[in-house]
Amino acid sequence: MTRTNREMVQIFVFYFLVGNVFFLSLLSGSLLDELGQSFSHPRDFPSRLARAVAAQADFFTTYILTDGLSGFSLELLQAGLLTWNAIKTHTYGRGKKSSPYLFSLPYFRVIPFVCLSLLIGMVYALVAPLLLPFVVGYLYFGYAVYINQIEDVYPTMYETCGQYWPYVHSYIFFAIVLMQITMIGLFGLKSKPAASIATVPLLIFSFLFNEYCKLRFLPSFQHNLVENAGEADELDEKDGRLEINSENAARAYCPPFLTPISSNEAGSSSKHSATS
Repeated sequence: MTRTNREMVQIFVFYFLVGNVFFLSLLSGSLLDELGQSFSHPRDFPSRLARAVAAQADFFTTYILTDGLSGFSLELLQAGLLTWNAIKTHTYGRGKKSSPYLFSLPYFRVIPFVCLSLLIGMVYALVAPLLLPFVVGYLYFGYAVYINQIEDVYPTMYETCGQYWPYVHSYIFFAIVLMQITMIGLFGLKSKPAASIATVPLLIFSFLFNEYCKLRFLPSFQHNLVENAGEADELDEKDGRLEINSENAARAYCPPFLTPISSNEAGSSSKHSATS
């Protein structure tokens, strides 16, 4: 499976999980009636979403616990691979030279489930805050499990070079927008129209910040080969430009208000103030 296919599979799996696990779990009664009312009365969608989210808090708490305990336990045991290796060893693979049956870390399979848990935690941060400790425990447990798997279990077959981070950013942005829409509906259910109206600019700022991140950081993920970066560093070192380019690269990720003022800029600013 090529990298492009992995990325497409990851996108499809995430949105399938969001639609099949999150939204279908929120809908109660007839699915067609719920969808019809949402399309015929779009203004009522935030309030209907907030009402449905509040009603399913216990279900998603159970889901986080089940997915964390069973999913991470199976990840540690690698039961499927062990069973397949035992069958292959005692059947048609008997007497043949054994080859490693482990593969590299399946980012395209792991990331959608983790991002779904992040989405559930962010949406329920305001509706049911008691769910947050379970989400935090899920993330801590997952961090411990996958650090062990990456270091001691999975072989490094390829470098992703951070290519999955733009997708994670888009998933988190989707979760933030869904959380803010739920906030608008929740404040409407609580008969607080001022709070609902005050949340609308926050939603607009989220879209603007997402566009800013695309313009500023997304081009950095276009050139993704480690070999090309190594060759460029060697050329810069021969030309004596390695330190300058390293400083420029570090400065590109630093916000303007955190950029240190150089001595030349400080001297020019002091001269300008003295002349004025």
